Amino acid sequence: MRDLIYSVVEAFYDKATRDILIGYHFDKFSEPQVLAPHLERITSFWEMQLTGSTSVPLVGPFHLLFTHLQLKIKRGELGRWIILFHQTLDTLEIDSELSEMWKQRITLFEERFKSHPQMFS
Repeated sequence: MRDLIYSVVEAFYDKATRDILIGYHFDKFSEPQVLAPHLERITSFWEMQLTGSTSVPLVGPFHLLFTHLQLKIKRGELGRWIILFHQTLDTLEIDSELSEMWKQRITLFEERFKSHPQMFS
């Protein structure tokens, strides 16, 4: 399962880093030595979300809202992130049940972000 999750995360970051609207948020990941550990961490995050555990020991807790607060994202950028993630899931044609579960988690995170107006610049 982790390999599949990693593939989705990697494909999403490939889209996001090149995206004209939100790509600038990913500039710090332009070097492979910076991106690789981040992809592993995000894979662990999604593995935890989708399976309830992670097959790789975690290094520190996840602070989803706090981490993204520093980015000063715009509401439209959150929407773009969601669109790109949905496109990634649809393009990879993963199991429909897993894809639906993933999209439900994305919706949950969208609601959490929107309920904290300080998340947006």
